[in-house]
Amino acid sequence: MSNTRPDYFAPPRSFEMEVMQRVKGDFRRRLIWAVIQAEGLEGVPLDWRSHDISEGLKSVLGQEDPAWCGGEDLPNLLIGEVEIARVSLINSVHGEVSSLRARRSPDAATILLRLVDEYETEFELPTRDIERALTAEEVVSLLQAAHPSPLDSPCELRLDSWYYDELDAIAEELGAKKVLFND
Repeated sequence: MSNTRPDYFAPPRSFEMEVMQRVKGDFRRRLIWAVIQAEGLEGVPLDWRSHDISEGLKSVLGQEDPAWCGGEDLPNLLIGEVEIARVSLINSVHGEVSSLRARRSPDAATILLRLVDEYETEFELPTRDIERALTAEEVVSLLQAAHPSPLDSPCELRLDSWYYDELDAIAEELGAKKVLFND
């Protein structure tokens, strides 16, 4: 296991990564990344690069496949806030997403955490205030200990992060991904 503690507030490595880190929707993230790889960021329409998309575009995506809207209804990032990890429901009709976020406290002495989803669930975290960035294992443990836990789901889950490589594999190793019901 890794003891790496990333700098959540370091500037993104590139403008492309800055755009990617702000996109709410899982489908848009995958699509934008594919276009960036093939054509560069200039191949991505401006309205697709924004944090929020219009209700009209959301409606078009949802009509094509409801799961394409997964993550689009997450609350907006607060000023100075970054998403440090996300839990996506893979085989869910709507592709729901929960997002673990971090921002500096007003005095910059600590890091404040919050867990949000698309349904305004009020999550209880074992801690909301940390002195330093978490390790990947600590992220998984925090998600497991949240009440309700976004890891307790009848759906297949995927954990993603811009800060932690292989977060999904680590969750798997730790036995954190549980399917509550089998068909």
